[in-house]
Amino acid sequence: MSEQPFDPGIPLLTEVLSGPEALQQAEPAAEPEMMLPAAVEQPDWDAIEQRLTQRILHQVQGKIDHLLEERIAHVLQTALQNALIGMRGALREDLQQSLEHIVAHAVSHELGHLHPPQH
Repeated sequence: MSEQPFDPGIPLLTEVLSGPEALQQAEPAAEPEMMLPAAVEQPDWDAIEQRLTQRILHQVQGKIDHLLEERIAHVLQTALQNALIGMRGALREDLQQSLEHIVAHAVSHELGHLHPPQH
């Protein structure tokens, strides 16, 4: 088995792991474009920020909707309870007056049968 000659254009593993600075120090005459791996694309930070913002807004909006529903239900329950308390008092008073009128009329009617008017 014959060994292939060393190709200076191929970086050593230690050079790759050490980074481009090690390559430039080890072989200053070598062209960095040949020794560096293909340029890594930088992430689109604006798109990442937008997606993250949308996701967080969606999560927060869901929680806000739930809290609003609970708060509205509580406010409506309190308002309806207060309205019913007020209505109950008014209805009780009206019912009391109606019963008094009905009973007075019934008593008057019965007394009229027991003691017919004399002519």
